[in-house]
Amino acid sequence: MSPHDEPILKGGSSYLFTEHAVSKAFGAFKRLMAEGKRGLVITRTHPARIQTVYGLDCPIMWIAKSARPTGGIISLEPTRLMKIHSTISDFIKANPGATVLLDGLEYLVTENGFAAVMKAVQLTNEEVAMSGAFLLVPIDPRAFETQQLGLLEREFSMPGEHKLYGSS
Repeated sequence: MSPHDEPILKGGSSYLFTEHAVSKAFGAFKRLMAEGKRGLVITRTHPARIQTVYGLDCPIMWIAKSARPTGGIISLEPTRLMKIHSTISDFIKANPGATVLLDGLEYLVTENGFAAVMKAVQLTNEEVAMSGAFLLVPIDPRAFETQQLGLLEREFSMPGEHKLYGSS
């Protein structure tokens, strides 16, 4: 796939990546940053590994229970969904048109239950829509039940697709 075949992402939208999810989401994230967007990564993967693999010049926060992160790593407690939401919200308010990549939705569901995570996602998506920001969320569809996947797909756009609801 050449860069010209990449889907065009629109500001104010939240995108769910389900096929080759992590690499495609990080690819889209890097393209948006190359266009001058400010970026924030919130991930279940250790930030040093993300930095090594993707070479990003942006804040990377780790979703982890580690009470005392080392080496300047900022961690977010997985059970504090509203803290994760407010971190994203504060970032997109401070950086108009910003891009946020949230990697680790499966882990958040394991820690909090699907309904609680879905509520936090819906709240975040509303702020993304109002701010003109981008939210990129890679998932492994095998980690979700069919109904859960349907709810996620309804809440998010898929790359290359633009829905009318959820992003008015």
